[in-house]
Amino acid sequence: MDKKLVLLPLVLLAGTSLSGCVAVAIPALAGSTMIGSRVLDNDDTPEAAVATAPAPAPASAPVVAPAPVIKPVPVPTVSVASGTTIAAPTPAPAPAPVAAPPAVAPPPPVRVAAPAPAPAPAPTIAVAPQPQPLPRAAPPVSAPPPVAPPVSVAAAPIAIPPSAAAYPDPNRPLSSGQANFARFVRYAEASARGAKGGADLASAMLSDPVALDGKRRRCAVGEQLVAVIDLDPVGGLFAPPANPAPQPGLALGLALLRDAGVEIAWLTDLPVSQSGALRTALEQAGLDPRGQDIISLRRDESDHKARRRDNLAGITCIIAIAGDERPDFDERYKYLRNPEAGAGIEPLIGDGWFLIEPLLGK
Repeated sequence: MDKKLVLLPLVLLAGTSLSGCVAVAIPALAGSTMIGSRVLDNDDTPEAAVATAPAPAPASAPVVAPAPVIKPVPVPTVSVASGTTIAAPTPAPAPAPVAAPPAVAPPPPVRVAAPAPAPAPAPTIAVAPQPQPLPRAAPPVSAPPPVAPPVSVAAAPIAIPPSAAAYPDPNRPLSSGQANFARFVRYAEASARGAKGGADLASAMLSDPVALDGKRRRCAVGEQLVAVIDLDPVGGLFAPPANPAPQPGLALGLALLRDAGVEIAWLTDLPVSQSGALRTALEQAGLDPRGQDIISLRRDESDHKARRRDNLAGITCIIAIAGDERPDFDERYKYLRNPEAGAGIEPLIGDGWFLIEPLLGK
């Protein structure tokens, strides 16, 4: 150790003592000589050994729980000459602050709506029913005009004149051989109008099956009026055409009769197996576009159209008959040896009986 550091307290002590009393300094010097084992001279420059007095043994401390050991930072011993200014040690730079991790905002608390208390049931109050206002009618919506499907000429609607007196229609003319068909239509339509007015109506059927006196049956009130058309040609059977041409003039006359309340009956000796072909031919020609007319066909070899015509006359009133020969009106014409024998029934020609050309060809 540097001797200057050892003598520094002694000099300070002597300085303080000399200002007071000299006697005091002597014991102090003596005491100082006793502290060490050797008195240093002023000329001694080597380091002096200073023996420190043994420290008294410390009293036993009470046993306590061990505290965490904190290791002190060792402070180096620095020899400083007299009058030297010792700069305070530069404190160690504080460690750079560690950037804390970015704070994460806690999720917002979830608010759970408490269930609303169930409302108390409202008391039942009898209320008289109030009259409800009538719904307002919706404004009419103009719909697009319907598109009619293509139809054949036979199925086209027929404009019926108010009376058969204007028949035939110049816009739907008849052939030159069908003038008697126009008379047939006008006669039957006029008979129907007379029956509706309460007139006594004569039938086209003779009242006596033997006598040829020309007397006719009378139509009862309310009987169904029927106009009969015989389809079989002279001496043969009717053959339904596969593709008959439309007959608008004939179709108009038949429409006039239906409009007046007269039913149309078609007679032929064709077997009933040909009924489908007959219906098709009448429809395509426009003579029965709706398939509503009566058709009478032969059921077996013993079934003749004269008998079927008589049976029809027993349940209806046949007011007119059209055919291409006289036996179509009364079969007794076949058995007359003398044509003059039928002079009594000849006046019916044109007055209930009408000779016409075949409507659908021979």
